[in-house]
Amino acid sequence: MMTKSLFRRRLFSLALTMFLLLPALTALPVSAARTQLGEGVGVPEFSADSLIDEEPEEMPGPEVERLQGAYLYNFENDQVLFEYDPEERVYPASTVKIMTAIVAFETFAGRLDSQITVTYAMLNEVAGNKIGFYEGEIVTVEQMLNCMLINSANDAAIILAHACAGSTEEFVNMMNDKAVELGAYNTYYTNPTGMHSSAMVTTARDTGLIARYAYSIPGFIEITSTPKYVMEATNRCDFRNIYNRNCMISKYYSVDYYYSGAVGMNAGATQQGGYALCAVAEDAADNLTYLAVVLGADGEDETYYNYINAERMLDWAFASYGYETVLSTSQMICEIDVNLSSTLDYVTLVPERSISVYLPASVDLQRDIRYSYNTYEDVMDAPVEAGQEAGTITVIYGDEILGSCALITTSSITRSEFLYFLDRIGDFTGSRFFRATVVSAVVLSIAYVFIKASIRERRLRRWR
Repeated sequence: MMTKSLFRRRLFSLALTMFLLLPALTALPVSAARTQLGEGVGVPEFSADSLIDEEPEEMPGPEVERLQGAYLYNFENDQVLFEYDPEERVYPASTVKIMTAIVAFETFAGRLDSQITVTYAMLNEVAGNKIGFYEGEIVTVEQMLNCMLINSANDAAIILAHACAGSTEEFVNMMNDKAVELGAYNTYYTNPTGMHSSAMVTTARDTGLIARYAYSIPGFIEITSTPKYVMEATNRCDFRNIYNRNCMISKYYSVDYYYSGAVGMNAGATQQGGYALCAVAEDAADNLTYLAVVLGADGEDETYYNYINAERMLDWAFASYGYETVLSTSQMICEIDVNLSSTLDYVTLVPERSISVYLPASVDLQRDIRYSYNTYEDVMDAPVEAGQEAGTITVIYGDEILGSCALITTSSITRSEFLYFLDRIGDFTGSRFFRATVVSAVVLSIAYVFIKASIRERRLRRWR
């Protein structure tokens, strides 16, 4: 039979054990799994190593021939698609007039109706193709821009140079300063017309940079896209019909190289520099606009390789690139479990918006496009609203991130109040406070029993 002394010792040991376990019990983590799920919220779960995948095959470029340099560019996506000897220094020929127009447009910004009186000094500098203006004839800056850009008229270029800077020499300095400003460091001008000079050089890449800038000037493309310009009568001459020398724009000089999508720029040639062309073409339906630059091309027997190569380049660009939808709002990405609902136990996630990107037509969307997504939680609690953000998704092509967007729920899910009540009870009984309260009650109960036993024993001793 257990003595009272032994009983008291065991009771004391039990109370002491419970007291020592109290801190450990109350320190147990609550909902540890959900805390971990919350880490890195909003960050797509892929590492740098996952991007080092098999590179997409490089697409062959357009076939070009009998030229010294070429450059192909897409405006909407700011992408250079193709280059051929882009840094080879060549003679610029009539592409010089693009820079002449840039300087004139900027010098007379908002004042293109300014009048110019043609002088003998201006006409005395003219050589090569010309309209045939007269000394004392009063013209406007806008008229000269049209004549120069549409018909490649050298006399119009000289008149503009004098009007802008007072002399061709000073105007050429302005042209060279602008070239440096645009990053065309391998370009040097000696005149505003493009007439041959052994010191005047450029590259296909530089010409592309200059043409891209010209494209951004309001009015430039509109002028260069005009097949026929009627210059109004002046004080010295009746109206003049001015036809575009760019055969991609106008059929007046040749019908062989007309290009239905062409919207402007410049064409010309010199004996030393060969045939040059800057051509802009667009597909309005697909919202795609391209610039093709060809320099130093051959030409003989009515066969001109500046046009032939430009057409090949543009055709290749339109056929080889386009917009592809790589992520759609109707594309189901994943499902997430839902708690506290008696109607549905999961919800589907879809992209918040579609993503369309400019890609080579050779891209296999099933093979080459990869996706990485993460959800903010593994399980959602009802209520859930349709369109509620629940994660992110990233679209990857090769080592390039094409875009990212949120993942949203597709449906609303109501909460069961009964399940919610049970969940609250579960949360409460699993809380630190509840556990500490239970342990404390046990310890206090044991202590109470121990104290009562001690009091009873003292009373018994007193009566013995």
